[in-house]
Amino acid sequence: MSGDYAALSHLPLKAGTPCHTPSGLAPLAHIDDPATTVMTDFKKETPVTIEPHTGIEAALEKMKTSGVRLLLVTNERDNIDGIITSYDIQGERPIQLMEEQRISRSDIHVDLIMTPLDKVEAMDMLTVNGARVGHIIETMRALQKYHTLVVEVDKVTHQYTIRGIFSASRISRLLGRDITQPEFALDTLAEVQRKIG
Repeated sequence: MSGDYAALSHLPLKAGTPCHTPSGLAPLAHIDDPATTVMTDFKKETPVTIEPHTGIEAALEKMKTSGVRLLLVTNERDNIDGIITSYDIQGERPIQLMEEQRISRSDIHVDLIMTPLDKVEAMDMLTVNGARVGHIIETMRALQKYHTLVVEVDKVTHQYTIRGIFSASRISRLLGRDITQPEFALDTLAEVQRKIG
């Protein structure tokens, strides 16, 4: 295979070289923008999923290569049975399981430490459509979650379909500020008071 390709020419760079960006280096979103501007919409982006019997180290590796901190756990019908986060894998759950069941870390699969879907709270897409980024941040703070799922509700059957997800890391990246830090809450409160006053 190496005989099919030749190394391309390359250029030396100098400090101070400009870089193309979609909208300059300014934040890509604002706290008053529609909430949907910071949502990962599964109608536009494929959700990152994992099978329940996958080892947790393989799941963590998939998160790293995909640039996400949460995976949707699928069942044999490709529907969602739960979620697993990097915090689940790197936190206390695996250690407790190893002690309780006398198993090694390599024997721990996703389904043993995932959060079942019936223990996950979600937001309705109709509510999200009328919300601002600030509402999402405050909701995530109230739930004390770094991720929040969004569902569409069928008007006839009342069945839920997962439509998307809000992620604290994505919102922070788009705002250009870490929303998980306490000072962010103070900043946003000051913004609100300025607008009222």
